[in-house]
Amino acid sequence: MEAKEVEHIEAALPYIPPLSAPQPTPAAGTALWRERIHNFSWQWHVVVMATGVCSSLLHNFPYQDGTGAFKVAALSLFLFDLVLFVMLCVWAVARCTMFPKDRVLMLTDPATSLFIGFFTNGAASLINAALSVNRDWGTGDKVLLYTLWGLWWLDSVLACMVAFGLIYLMLGEQSNDLSKLRPSWMVPVITLITMSASGGLFARSLQAHSHVLALLSVSVSAAMLAIGLSFTMMLTTAFLLRLYLHGPLDATVVLSTFTTLTPLGQGGFALLTAGADLAALLPAAPGPAPAAALPGAVAYGACICGAYALWSMGVAWVAVACFSIARRAHDLPRFTISHWCVVVPNGVFAALSIQLGTALDSPFFRAFGAGWAGLVFLLWIVTFLRSLVAIWDGSIFDKPGAVPAEAKAAEVVEVVKDKFDEEGPAQIEILPSLRPSDVESVAETLWGSDRATLRNDSMV
Repeated sequence: MEAKEVEHIEAALPYIPPLSAPQPTPAAGTALWRERIHNFSWQWHVVVMATGVCSSLLHNFPYQDGTGAFKVAALSLFLFDLVLFVMLCVWAVARCTMFPKDRVLMLTDPATSLFIGFFTNGAASLINAALSVNRDWGTGDKVLLYTLWGLWWLDSVLACMVAFGLIYLMLGEQSNDLSKLRPSWMVPVITLITMSASGGLFARSLQAHSHVLALLSVSVSAAMLAIGLSFTMMLTTAFLLRLYLHGPLDATVVLSTFTTLTPLGQGGFALLTAGADLAALLPAAPGPAPAAALPGAVAYGACICGAYALWSMGVAWVAVACFSIARRAHDLPRFTISHWCVVVPNGVFAALSIQLGTALDSPFFRAFGAGWAGLVFLLWIVTFLRSLVAIWDGSIFDKPGAVPAEAKAAEVVEVVKDKFDEEGPAQIEILPSLRPSDVESVAETLWGSDRATLRNDSMV
């Protein structure tokens, strides 16, 4: 066969571009952003919760210098939190608009719907921060107060729907495997406790305007708190049994062990707030002046005892969470949005400690709460800076639970390496160079028998 005929056959073969030089597509950027929008999860609202908790800690910090610097910092975090909340809401609407099939999935999928409670909790943190701004900056606007109170009622209704709706969905799973129990099961319960704490703050602000509305707020808050704490005790016991029987959680979710601290810290804070409100709102008993305030004082004392018990349980669960993370320290995953779940539990635990210092007039709890709050601020700053890096390289937008391509490649390389070490190098067969008969076979395959002339001519 002549060289020209070989070149003609090679030209007819399809061109396969090298793997190292992928062809760019004009719509690559659009497809990337569509994928990021599609990977939206309710878990992102934990950032709003963490920022709101830090704003509250700055507002209630026990050692303030009187210059208003902490108030300004709390206001700045509130404004940033508000912008972040709006951006996340736009992101959720964009996903529902661009992917209509995900609308029901976002509400009914047990793997992701558990985190809907983060939305209501984030909204509650914004409402609380706005209430502090209305009180601290001398506005005292009654219209703003009642507007925020109406938003609290709306958020409370959503929290009840989320809590009991998700409990209904979880009951439908009918799983009898205790090893599948996760701290995320407490998220629906946390929504009730968070709204209870927020209602106690509103009862305190409403006392100067309406005794009836303040008493209504604290009554509804106490009911939600009782329901939330009862479920908390049951789930905490079950989760501790799961740790005893099956060991710490997997490395990918072990950081969520701190979530058990959230209902304890938030519940203790809500108890102290409700106790102070009841002490001021309960009707005075007939009798001498010292005994007239007895009902409120008894209620407040009982709430302080309950809050101290929850604080003690929180100390124990901090130790359990640290032990669990230490067991999985060598397998901790790369940075994801779930790392923010460490900030919120420690933040509410610090808030409970500071509130106990105020209720008991205790220097120890003030110092302990201030120190723990400083640790929370440091965690927030480190996590925020790490989030900026992850946003820049796009890794934080990966779907929750997805394994990155680099990890998959490393796993494959490790498996191949182990197999190579066990079996030794395989025999490599060197392919011979292309012969004229090979080219003729390719030509016959491509053009069939009607080009037999080419083959007959080449054989002469």
